[in-house]
Amino acid sequence: MKRNLIGILSLVVMSLLLNPTAVYAQSYAKANVPFDFKVGSAQLPSGTYDVREMGNANSVMVQNHETSSSAMAIARHENPRDTDAKLVFHRVGSQYFLAEIWRGPGTDGLIVPTSKQEKELQKELQLAGNRAGGYEEVVVALN
Repeated sequence: MKRNLIGILSLVVMSLLLNPTAVYAQSYAKANVPFDFKVGSAQLPSGTYDVREMGNANSVMVQNHETSSSAMAIARHENPRDTDAKLVFHRVGSQYFLAEIWRGPGTDGLIVPTSKQEKELQKELQLAGNRAGGYEEVVVALN
């Protein structure tokens, strides 16, 4: 009996600790991303995405509406800029990486750190003299 009570109390405490993150999730907006892309090490398909900041943890969640595919990444806040609501991707060769999230003019942004894979691809392009497709920033508007 005592063992069951301890188990039940442990589950209650765990659920209380995990639920505040979901409660504080703030939806930024939706975006239609026309290409496959990476968030950290996760590969996500093209589609309509909901982008949320997760509480005070400086993390962001990107979730596909059609497939429920999702990814989370740690992001740092950037000072407000006079910019439109948008997602900024880095295209390196033929791959796209989520780099920035902006909610609109006068709001702070979220910067997703460059992944190890993106850094390696950039080095390969530099060594190849950028003949493999190059590097560019690609912007997708938030709805």
